[in-house]
Amino acid sequence: MSHCVSWPGIRPSRNPIETINTDCRQPRERRPVPVLVWIYGGGYMSGTSTLDVYNADMVAATSDVIVASMQYRVGAFGFLFLPPGARPEPEDAAGNMGLWDQALAIRWIKDNIAAFGGDPELITLFGESAGAGSVSLHLLSPITRGLARRGILQSGTLNAPWSFMTGEKAGEVARKLIDDVGCNATKLPDAPLKHRVLRERRISDQAALPQVMSCMRQVDAKILSTQQWNSYWGILGFPSAPTIDGVFLPKHPLDLLREAEFDQDTEIMIGSNQDEGTYFILYDFMESFDKDGPSFLARDKFIEIVNTIFKNMNRLEKEAIIFEYTDWENMSDGYLNQKMIGEVVGDYFFICPTNKFANMFADHGMSVYYYYFTQRTSTNLWADWMGVIHGSEIEYVFGLPLNMSLQYNARERDLSLRITQAYARFALTGKPVMDDVYWPTYSREKQEYFIFNAETSGVGKGPRAKACAFWNDFLPRLRNTSAGDSCDDATVAVNSNSTGATSGGGGALLRPAALGLGVPTALAALAALALRP
Repeated sequence: MSHCVSWPGIRPSRNPIETINTDCRQPRERRPVPVLVWIYGGGYMSGTSTLDVYNADMVAATSDVIVASMQYRVGAFGFLFLPPGARPEPEDAAGNMGLWDQALAIRWIKDNIAAFGGDPELITLFGESAGAGSVSLHLLSPITRGLARRGILQSGTLNAPWSFMTGEKAGEVARKLIDDVGCNATKLPDAPLKHRVLRERRISDQAALPQVMSCMRQVDAKILSTQQWNSYWGILGFPSAPTIDGVFLPKHPLDLLREAEFDQDTEIMIGSNQDEGTYFILYDFMESFDKDGPSFLARDKFIEIVNTIFKNMNRLEKEAIIFEYTDWENMSDGYLNQKMIGEVVGDYFFICPTNKFANMFADHGMSVYYYYFTQRTSTNLWADWMGVIHGSEIEYVFGLPLNMSLQYNARERDLSLRITQAYARFALTGKPVMDDVYWPTYSREKQEYFIFNAETSGVGKGPRAKACAFWNDFLPRLRNTSAGDSCDDATVAVNSNSTGATSGGGGALLRPAALGLGVPTALAALAALALRP
């Protein structure tokens, strides 16, 4: 007997799980993050935010921040300045156009960054060289003060000699460029700083002013870019810079800093590199220095270069500089002379203005964190004698060593990570390190800096404290003394031995012009003048 199995048919589809729990919670709203806004350098003459070294991918990947950057006009396109009486229209060649570009970008970021997850109240500007000079200006200018919460200044401040220009000087540069491109600056008023001059000119003369600007607008941009360099007046003497215009930069940078009023605590992180000057002496004195190795610089050549760099200073000031940077026990050591020239340039143009800015900013009761970057990268292609040059820190700030496809060693990768995290932490809290890391605030009384180096870490004092006392304190007083006492033609009395100097009788008489030529104690007498009450 066969047994037939009947087909049960299609069973209805059903979920065997009788009870379903659905999690309907909404994702937690993410807290807005700090914003780092990059301003590139280039001497206010060149630059772009699109350089590979400014790629912020690694910063964003390793830190909880948003990084933004901008483009701004540079050179004559960004800083050409004519005084008000010499402009056909108020906006023609008004100067500081590049700074207005930056201000517009910063304001746009503040108004819109919340839509990208950023905190508009936690904007930190950071920049290098001219970018750092720009950052310092935005923290102080009545046009932009308060837009950013904090600032990071890498190897540049507004008070550096190359980082600002008087209206008079900027006007001279503009007139030369106008002439050099064939637009005839003689059509401009002879005394453009006086508004009444323009009002008193004949109608036919006034008509010449727009002709000048119309001519300038027709000049090929490449020609303008080339001809503007005719006003380069020596090492770091760039023909474009923030100009004291009465508006964006209303007064001398030191006066602006001294009189600054801050609506809120404004912390800054500021710093210098170990060998700021070597890059510039190589390119401005190529006949004296070898890019591939150290050069022997004879004593007379050392003196010649100092006199060339400071050609606009009086004789007494130049002799004082020579005195300060002479190793009197090794005057004939040409390699040491080379090192000293690098230090002269680094101290005068970068480190000492940075120290002065840090001191004055701290005088307002603001927190200042100073770093000193001393890391020479293992793959550095520059000659050893050049050391840790201007701009060396940038690759670490943007996290390039964290890219495993690039040839950095493990310690360099660690240093870069520490720096990127310090920047992010500073942007968030106003302090670059955790409480368990000792990085004291910088002040006039306690000039302590944090060392950025792959092999060592810790805190130092200065940097370059003695040299900066010379540049920031002694030399200005000497200048004032020489102006008041006609020291260029004065005679000072010094002891005939090599151990002391007097300002009274009993000594041999020497003129200041003899200083630096083998009389290592002569400036002591002048110091007595400069340091008198």
